[in-house]
Amino acid sequence: MSDQSIPEPVIATPATGSLDAVTVDVLQFERGAIGGVRATDVAARLALVGGIAANHASVEMGAVSGIVAREATIQQGLVRGVLAQNVHVEQALVRAVVANTVQTGPTTGILVAVARRIDGEAKILVDWRGALAFGAALGAFLALIRLARR
Repeated sequence: MSDQSIPEPVIATPATGSLDAVTVDVLQFERGAIGGVRATDVAARLALVGGIAANHASVEMGAVSGIVAREATIQQGLVRGVLAQNVHVEQALVRAVVANTVQTGPTTGILVAVARRIDGEAKILVDWRGALAFGAALGAFLALIRLARR
């Protein structure tokens, strides 16, 4: 067998500015905006990001439209949606989380959480059981309206 060396990861560290889309191995981004990121590791600080697809995603004091990752960490940020295996949220607002495990810190707010396990002190408006009950009630109500019209 031939000796093949593993290539060094590409690390992108733009200081400030904005980018449309980035595809690299490791991205450390501070003070700017990115339309979308596809990387192995992403660390965004004081940044606006359209979407992140990564193994490990970290957002600190930023806003992200969506995160798809194996592990996601959000600290003092605002995120629209997270789809991850493990999520850690501290002092942040998240609209929707779908994950295996969610760990939360104090002063964390989550609108909808669908997770096998949720640990911490977060304020969760609707968990998966509440969403299921709401959907069933709404479906029954709409069925009654449809029957009343006939």
